[in-house]
Amino acid sequence: MSETPRPTARADRPEPAGCGAPHVTLAAPRRPRLVFLYPGPAAAGAGMGRTPYDAEPAVRAEVDAALAALPGHLDDRVRAALLGPPGRVVPPDCAAPALFVLQYALTRLLVAAGLAPDTVLGYGVGEVTAACVAGVLDPADALHLAVAYGRLSADLPPTATMTVGLSAVDAARQLPPEVRLVAVDTPESCVVAGPGPELRRWERTLAQLYVTCHRPAVPVAAYPDDVPSRLGPVAAALTATTPRPPRLRWLSTVSGRPVSADEAVDREHWLRLPGRPVRFAEAAGQLADRDVAVEVGPGSTLTALLRHVTPDLPTLSVLSPRPEGGPTDPRRHPDPVAAVRALLADPASRRDRPHPPDHTRAGTSRPGRRK
Repeated sequence: MSETPRPTARADRPEPAGCGAPHVTLAAPRRPRLVFLYPGPAAAGAGMGRTPYDAEPAVRAEVDAALAALPGHLDDRVRAALLGPPGRVVPPDCAAPALFVLQYALTRLLVAAGLAPDTVLGYGVGEVTAACVAGVLDPADALHLAVAYGRLSADLPPTATMTVGLSAVDAARQLPPEVRLVAVDTPESCVVAGPGPELRRWERTLAQLYVTCHRPAVPVAAYPDDVPSRLGPVAAALTATTPRPPRLRWLSTVSGRPVSADEAVDREHWLRLPGRPVRFAEAAGQLADRDVAVEVGPGSTLTALLRHVTPDLPTLSVLSPRPEGGPTDPRRHPDPVAAVRALLADPASRRDRPHPPDHTRAGTSRPGRRK
């Protein structure tokens, strides 16, 4: 797998010295800062990479190279997750590597066109792609780490998850004993996990308080209390990995803030990722007025969440979900490069729309009303 090219800085040519009246230079308008968002396994769906694979030769080359680097038992299964018929469930051990392969290939396509990000942010194991694009992980090491997280997910006991229309603070005050917080998606919604019967009882209690709950189409990974004893595959993948300081701004959903150089080179970061709540709302809250966000992956999971965190931030999803069972037609494939260039040229055209986002794939609910 080839490395993502580094963003290049261009020095402005100095103005010639004047010999008369003072020279007045008008400041050029500041360009938007490009943020790449990388979703986690909740966005995964069978066939998610078929359309860009067929339509973009550069994506096809990157995907083929990455699949060839996978262990033999995973090659065909990850290929099926990326390119197979839609409607099938993506196995847990395939979701993380399949997402990384697709996200990295799309990133390479954009960067090769001169559209390198200024900031990266990944949801859950999407953090692996973010770290790779930031230059912290080599592509090969990132792929092996994604495979290790996939193995970890496959080893987890089944559990139920639910999105609750409460802030994380309000939810924590009333969590049942066996239910735990697993993600803070927006200031007014969070994701919890626990035994199915316990979640159903709490859901009925919350309904009496007019708090909206929602079961995600794809459950968010919920790690048990004994997760340290299950980290063998991740620790093994880290032994041959040498993290480096980030070359660009990397917002972590483990801490909810930018990753420092010291934190980036600490292998323990990747052992802390499982079992910590995903702090997407805090990380997304670090984005500012000049930022424009592009979801580099399948669907619009994170752009839907972002509308609740920073409603005025221009957003774009480079891949729209394919209709269930619908045919793949490269002629109808939206050009990611053209779409991102249009976003940068006119960010105001991509600000929040009055229509509600699709919460089915985002796995979020509308903030509920409480008495």
